Amino acid sequence: MTALRILDQLVIPALLLFLLVGSLAAAALGAALLVRSAAALRFIGTMNRWYSTRRVLRPLEIPRNVEALAAGTRRPWLGVLIVIGGGAALYLLLTRLESLGARSVGVLELQRWVLRTLPLLVLKWFLVVGAVFAIAAGVMLTAFPHAWRGFEERMNRWYSTRRLLPAESDRMRMPLEAVVESYPRTAGAIITASSLVVALAMAGLLALR
Repeated sequence: MTALRILDQLVIPALLLFLLVGSLAAAALGAALLVRSAAALRFIGTMNRWYSTRRVLRPLEIPRNVEALAAGTRRPWLGVLIVIGGGAALYLLLTRLESLGARSVGVLELQRWVLRTLPLLVLKWFLVVGAVFAIAAGVMLTAFPHAWRGFEERMNRWYSTRRLLPAESDRMRMPLEAVVESYPRTAGAIITASSLVVALAMAGLLALR
């Protein structure tokens, strides 16, 4: 089964079904705001539970230094091994995977080239760049240890997202809830009407498939 067939037969119907179910649920919520506003507002209040990403991701923001573990490593030998491994990988990539290309210009062949050969080409040259970088790193590690140490210190610089993002970005904001609480029936009518339009559209698209 090709990627286009998977997209057409599985992904798109699943997305339409998800939108249909979501729109029906929103229409039910809007109808509840119209009929029983107090109960619907209490339900909305219980569902508005906030989870702070700063607290959950805090362990990931702690820098961990592994340089002490690698302090005793014999880096010249490690550099030689990296150069040998990078050179072998580069040789195999350039000699064993040299026949990836478009051999015809037909529509079906072009589709196969885009779906199969092009990802392999991208992966191949990504690995080629990685192998060249490994060779350069091994040479620096073996012949230019001072330059490697400076490069390593620059690459080991820690950037914390907690400092880049303001603390206010993780606070809960509910301007729409305040409007719904002030005008529950009007909001319920708008939510119900718009959700039913979306539900009818999704149902029609599913029926036409």
